Order: sequence, then C-alpha cells, then structure tokens
Amino acid sequence: MSQGEDILLISQVKLLGSRRAFDSLVRKYQGALRRMLIGLSGGDTYMVDDIAQDTFIRAWTYIGSYKMNSSFKTWLYAIAYRVFYDYTSRTSCYKHSSLDSASHLMTEDGARDLSIDMQKALMHLRYEERTAIVLCYMEGYSYKEISQVMLLPEGTVKSLIHRGKEHLSTILKR
Repeated sequence: MSQGEDILLISQVKLLGSRRAFDSLVRKYQGALRRMLIGLSGGDTYMVDDIAQDTFIRAWTYIGSYKMNSSFKTWLYAIAYRVFYDYTSRTSCYKHSSLDSASHLMTEDGARDLSIDMQKALMHLRYEERTAIVLCYMEGYSYKEISQVMLLPEGTVKSLIHRGKEHLSTILKR
C-alpha cells in the first residue's frame, strides 16, 4: 500500500467515518507499531498489546487532526510514543537503571545472546535515548522523522542517539 492509498483511506475515515478504511490502516501498520513498542518495552508483550490498542483508539479519535505534514506512520508513532511515555511515567518498572546494575546481562557461561542482551541493555538507557535508538536503528527512521515523533529538534535527536550508542557500548562490554 502506497502513501497515495494511505491518503485515500485516511480521507474515507475523515469524511465518511469508514471503519473498513481504518481497519485497512490498522492491518498495514500494526506489525511495525508493535515492533517499535517491543523495542521500547524490552519485550513486554502484554504492555505492547495495551499500548498498541490505545494508540489505534486515539488515532481513530483524533484522525481529524491529522494534517498530512508527515507520513501516517510517523503520525501514528508519535501517538504511540506519547501513550508509551504516559504509561511508563505511571509505572516505575520501565525507568532506566544505572549502568552499574547492568552486570546481569552476561549469561552464566559468558556467551552473549545479542538480541536478548540488546533488549536488556536498551532498558538501561534513559527513556529518550532508548526511543531515539529504537526508531533510528530498529525502524530505520531519519533524524527528521524521529524529531517529528519525539517533538524534539533534530540536533537533540542526534545527541540522544550518540549518547545512547555510547551507553549501549559501555553496557554490552561488561
């Protein structure tokens, strides 16, 4: 489905309230959205289910405010980012840990399972660093797109990614 098809579906939702058109958008973007949220949550699929559902409910509710200045996917990720941030600000289990507490990342025999270690290491980053890293390296977003999702200047996004990579390097070397 192209950007043009997205615009057609969005127009049907905005003008006609078409649930079928919105369902097509959900089916197109739910996999990518869940993948991004899994990266942010460290693999907590129950939380991802809740946040993804809330994201799509908010997208349905506020689709009239979508101005098409960015892609629908970027707009949707911005909603998911705020929903995730709201959720994590209410709970303490998703706040970053200090780098000193990352020693549990090594497996007992000293071998590393990179994907599991990376998910655990991401949880030790500050929330903003983790989000920027996930959007950049897992989702392939440009600095401009990340700045639109996170509502931050591009320079700040670049700094967050740079610091996040340094922190990940420190964590994974332990």
